[in-house]
Amino acid sequence: MNKISISIPGCNGRMGKTLLSLILENSKYEIASATCLPNEEEIGIDIGLFAGKSKINKVINAEPLLLFQNSNVLIDFTVPDATMFHAKECYKNNMSIVIGTTGLNDDQEKELLFLSKKIPIVYSANFSIGVTLLSSLVSKATKTLGFDWDVEVLEMHHKQKVDSPSGTALLLGKSAADARHQELSDVKTISRDGLVGKRKADEIGFAVLRGGDVVGEHSVLFCNSGERIELAHKATDRSIFASGALRASYWAATRAKPGLYSLADVLENGG
Repeated sequence: MNKISISIPGCNGRMGKTLLSLILENSKYEIASATCLPNEEEIGIDIGLFAGKSKINKVINAEPLLLFQNSNVLIDFTVPDATMFHAKECYKNNMSIVIGTTGLNDDQEKELLFLSKKIPIVYSANFSIGVTLLSSLVSKATKTLGFDWDVEVLEMHHKQKVDSPSGTALLLGKSAADARHQELSDVKTISRDGLVGKRKADEIGFAVLRGGDVVGEHSVLFCNSGERIELAHKATDRSIFASGALRASYWAATRAKPGLYSLADVLENGG
């Protein structure tokens, strides 16, 4: 397969528009369909012109089922309920799907695991290659330092972000918890407030900041008496997430067997 066709739901959002632009710039990809919600003003606009490129004679539409026609893979950065609809339709149509949506609950993640028995699903809270490396470094540091060091996760995003902590922060916290053979849900503490007592030795704390147009900043702090280690990643351009998702989409459509994968799986397997 030399070129893959990609469908983009929510194409008029920040990530959707970035994805359209990158797809149109790369000969490895083409746009199968791009959608928005029925009440949005972008309906009928040529996709190329909307993305700031030349006209391609395909328009943004509001019919979700068109996403699954003549398409190899769907890239989803929408909201959990929409994501699950898209994943089920990809399952019915034997299409790959790349999911960057955050905020999915445990039941939804279990359903993705079931759907992945038939189709390739790449699911990650963050499609930055730098964050993927950071996650690996957090795991290694946690294993090396053990329980004598406190682990705290700090994240900041733009003021429009609706979920908290960010999916990436939780991903990093899970890397630390897994390295300690813990369940993150058992040890996480979110934004302490009031007389909460002293810090527990095994807890993993999260602090959340929101403001302005910050694309994404994450730090993992390892603290001990007399010293502190900080591992950090700062994103200044959201195109890094779109680039990672496109890389994952090509791998999912051309090389992957059915299964539930992360971006780390993509990178480790030649994606």
